[in-house]
Amino acid sequence: MDFVPAISVRENERGMHIGAGWDPHWHQPTDRYATFSDRDFRLGLKRGADHARRRGRALGATVKR
Repeated sequence: MDFVPAISVRENERGMHIGAGWDPHWHQPTDRYATFSDRDFRLGLKRGADHARRRGRALGATVKR
């Protein structure tokens, strides 16, 4: 429980963005769970949900209620 795995769903763009300084915490002592707020995590979850929704629509998936 001391470590949390991370997945990059944009691996092809990752080097360009991180290398350009988009993530100042990458491989730094500040790259810890406590550094980030709930707002940061909600943004990531929202982006993931948006991507999944668009992908589902493109593939013709429907939601049954």
